[in-house]
Amino acid sequence: MKKLLLLCVPLIFSCGENKKDELEKKEDKDYNKNMETFKVVVSEVNNYFENSDLKEINISEYYTEDFIFHSYVAGNKKGQETLKSAYLSSLDVMKMMGMSINIGHSIYLPGIDEKTFKLDGSVRVYYGATISIDTNHIDFSGYQTINFKNEKISEIWEWADYGGVNNQLYEKTIKNP
Repeated sequence: MKKLLLLCVPLIFSCGENKKDELEKKEDKDYNKNMETFKVVVSEVNNYFENSDLKEINISEYYTEDFIFHSYVAGNKKGQETLKSAYLSSLDVMKMMGMSINIGHSIYLPGIDEKTFKLDGSVRVYYGATISIDTNHIDFSGYQTINFKNEKISEIWEWADYGGVNNQLYEKTIKNP
């Protein structure tokens, strides 16, 4: 009987491990799919600003209807929320003002659920970008966490030095045209 028990115990534990491995593989698959979706969005944004023939950006399909963009600007420690329509139209406004953005290098990492600390299919990204007005260019770095629902972007949290970018743009375009 002891021998039978000794044989069953590892089998029971290995079954539990298999379920854990399957869950982790699913989360890896979700992460990879979500990361690829976000890479497409970044490519579309870059293309929009590079192509002078495009008059509006058409990336709405990648976002949920209740999408929220969270940013953290000076004077607002809890952050500022921007809804989908305002977020997407702000890209059009930037272009109409003669501004452009190019998101260059990016480092993508899997995200975790903030309550369970387990992989959840979300994406984290460290990026470098350039904002330009005419011939004036400002390089900056940022960090985002991106959540997904049903394979669409549902929320983005972004941390970047907006004030520093704004100050440098002012210095280059207003003070020294």
